[in-house]
Amino acid sequence: MASKMTLGKIYNYKAQSLMPHMADDLLVDPKMLWPDQIDQEVFGRSEYLGGMAAVILAIIESEG
Repeated sequence: MASKMTLGKIYNYKAQSLMPHMADDLLVDPKMLWPDQIDQEVFGRSEYLGGMAAVILAIIESEG
């Protein structure tokens, strides 16, 4: 049975591919479904990481 590609999984994949040296700081629970969840989680770690997460989410959205 194939697992559903949640936004959390897509985000983690993109974070690892774009920022491998920062991936440990950027990764989120792969079960997350909404951009707001990811934004709140990563922004809570630091504003700097939150900014990177916002860019990664924008890239994912633009790739549709």
